[in-house]
Amino acid sequence: MATSTIGAKRKRQTPEEEKKRQEQDEVVTAAFALSHFMFLRDRIQAGKKKKIIKDDTEETLDLLLRWTSDPPKNLPEATTAVLGRCSKPIRKQLTMSDVKGDQNRLMLSKAQVDKNFMPLFEESDTLLGKEGTRVSVYGPDGKVHEMVFKMWNEKTPVLMSGWNTFVKEYKLSMYCDFLTVLMFRHKVTREICVAIDFTRHPVARQLSERISKIVFKGEDKD
Repeated sequence: MATSTIGAKRKRQTPEEEKKRQEQDEVVTAAFALSHFMFLRDRIQAGKKKKIIKDDTEETLDLLLRWTSDPPKNLPEATTAVLGRCSKPIRKQLTMSDVKGDQNRLMLSKAQVDKNFMPLFEESDTLLGKEGTRVSVYGPDGKVHEMVFKMWNEKTPVLMSGWNTFVKEYKLSMYCDFLTVLMFRHKVTREICVAIDFTRHPVARQLSERISKIVFKGEDKD
């Protein structure tokens, strides 16, 4: 039969045992206080908008102005072989949203697309919309990647459905990689195509609005 301990006298602790118990209580109390502090800190930080420090240095501005003043690189032979009527290029810095795997899209400036790309569209072409139009995208090495060129949220032109593969294949990175994007008519099929090249610069942050306006001549902000 089990012996009940209810009402039994508590064994008197030795000074050493009492000291050890107090130390354990202090550890538990400190751990609880730390946990509560971290919880409150996380709640406060979650409510704050993180401040993004952007690159506004004159060194970066000079570097990019030299880059934009240079003519675009020679296109690979595989691209020039099919190059028909061609647009003026659009240049842009790759941002975080451009390389995030769950986004799978390259965002372009609507102002620049309207100005540079849309004149290539003809009445028989499918205009940009929710469905968009399929395009062959020629990479820096002339390899063809199939993508969709469409409007995102009815106001932002994007290249998608294949963009993630493009990013991984050419190991593109945000901030340091700058794209040169042009649209052209295929010499034989007359289909709309896109060519993309990139230049890597020693830039570690997103450009400030001031530098973006000067370098990209007032392109819409992403």
